[in-house]
Amino acid sequence: MRKFAIFTLALVFAGLLINSCETTTDPLADVPEAASGLMATSKTSTSVRLKWTASASESNALFAGYELSVTGGATAGPFTLTAAQNPYEVTGLEEGTVYTFTLKAKYTNGEVSDAVSVQWSPASRFTLNENDAEIKIYEAASSFGSGLVIYNPTTGAPKTAKVADGANWTLGLYTKNNEIAIGSPSLLDYAFGTTPGVVEIGDIFSGVTSLDDVYGSQALSSQSFSEKKIDLKQYSSNIVIVLRYHMTGQTGWNYAKVLVKYVSGSFLQGPAGNQYAELIVSHQLVTGVPYSKVSSNNSDNTIK
Repeated sequence: MRKFAIFTLALVFAGLLINSCETTTDPLADVPEAASGLMATSKTSTSVRLKWTASASESNALFAGYELSVTGGATAGPFTLTAAQNPYEVTGLEEGTVYTFTLKAKYTNGEVSDAVSVQWSPASRFTLNENDAEIKIYEAASSFGSGLVIYNPTTGAPKTAKVADGANWTLGLYTKNNEIAIGSPSLLDYAFGTTPGVVEIGDIFSGVTSLDDVYGSQALSSQSFSEKKIDLKQYSSNIVIVLRYHMTGQTGWNYAKVLVKYVSGSFLQGPAGNQYAELIVSHQLVTGVPYSKVSSNNSDNTIK
């Protein structure tokens, strides 16, 4: 009888031990899931705006926000961000410096997720030309200039240029032969006094309200570039053109994004004979910096 009692107690103890093991909390279950799709856009010459797809752990009671670190120039952070701070603008940066932005989700228990990262550089934003007026390029019939010099190093701003200055055009507006087009100057039918430089166009974004809508996680240099003439009649909204060109004396590329405004059902504004397209420019002043670089850690931008 005593042996049976001992055997029974042993079984009960073993059962309690097994049950205890089954209900032990796995500490890894309290680690938040990473955010994904971290992207960036150049807001100004000193700031970059970031956005991301939220961590699935935002709904967890332990969720405490995100930790953002910035490295590359002067290291900044880590900053603690709430779920509501998406997108988030990082300020105090330097144009031409490529920064690495690293984001982790975190819990109140101190646990953090894997990191996602993107590399990006701020770029100058121009809404006005060198005369402190809106940036405009005019129809072919106008006596004003039909070309854009995206950056005049003498004045530090864009300028409108006439055909005689075609060698320096970065973009041109073409309205002959019932066309409404914008594109690489060498493809436009103007009697230039000197041959325009090579200007190549990459991606074209439509349906945007501003340059702030165009984010990326890949270097602009990874796009497919070629000289192009863009038929504006195929679009019915603002468009953003990604382009690259050679600044005077440079063999490397300078990169830019140009917003072409679509207003009241047309890209052309103003009176007949002097109709114009209005532009906003984001321009990287430093040669060879395509705004961004892909993180070398993983193809999905996740750092393990």
